[in-house]
Amino acid sequence: MKEETRDVNLFLKKDFWHYLNLGGINYNQLSSPQLTFTPNTHSYTNGTEKRLIDDMSEAERSTYIATTIIIAFKDCTDIEGRRHKSILEDYYIKELTNQAVAIRYNLSDWQYKKAKRNALIEFAERFNFWRLKHDCPELPVLTYAETKRKPNNK
Repeated sequence: MKEETRDVNLFLKKDFWHYLNLGGINYNQLSSPQLTFTPNTHSYTNGTEKRLIDDMSEAERSTYIATTIIIAFKDCTDIEGRRHKSILEDYYIKELTNQAVAIRYNLSDWQYKKAKRNALIEFAERFNFWRLKHDCPELPVLTYAETKRKPNNK
């Protein structure tokens, strides 16, 4: 089975809200994931977890998928110098303009473009990790594709 790939920017603009609505949850319902230092054994899910995931109703599965997406979003880095989660939240959740987000974090246009690009790359990587960890093959594999600028026709 060929896995579908989706550009992370398009996913956050369109599919993100669709999955949250299908799951019946709000973005603010979850806090950031907590790190645990308990070592994993042979796999990401044990037999009981696997059976529960397989036995979910369609509504429960939709909520599980939406929760997985939010976990990936909230798992992004948010420390001084790497405000990836904040930049993504301000632009995609709060719907601020690029200029407003750049001003908020005191970034030049170039610095902001670089920070946003890195934030999108990090989200795609974390999303793909949580997609696998939570066994959500219905979710697309996210990639970061830079848009090509059109040449100036003079």
